[in-house]
Amino acid sequence: SGAGPRPPTEEEQLMKMHIDAQLSQIDELVESVQGAPPEALVPALELLSKIYGTIIEKPDEPKVRRIRTSNEKFVAHLGGLPVATDFLEASGFVLQRAPVDGGAAGEEEEVVVFPREGSLSLLRQVRAKLVAVLNVEKPKLSQAALAAQHRS
Repeated sequence: SGAGPRPPTEEEQLMKMHIDAQLSQIDELVESVQGAPPEALVPALELLSKIYGTIIEKPDEPKVRRIRTSNEKFVAHLGGLPVATDFLEASGFVLQRAPVDGGAAGEEEEVVVFPREGSLSLLRQVRAKLVAVLNVEKPKLSQAALAAQHRS
């Protein structure tokens, strides 16, 4: 049949528009962090990239889709980069209160959740952008570290 590819449905077009809008938001965020000190930026972006990568590999595991904002690594690496939460939100994550696992009744904590309907294709594209920034920023980190060693 020579009908060719079917035109995208309205839902697919909306989804693509939504993803494009989120990607342009990510591009703005990437630009906004370019001047950040690499020693704060690199660990934050590496952790984001790792979070995205884990979800892309195991999208059906609820526990990889949910991160406690009080998590040690989260606080240590992303706490110093306020824009990190913007990255997560622009990638489709949702900040919400959830019952504490094994906590007292009614005890809640703040979590960042990648919802079931979140777009893995968006996550993949955002992760590629993060990796690109890391490729530029990581060498600066070792230069800074070397410079610091020479000063000591």
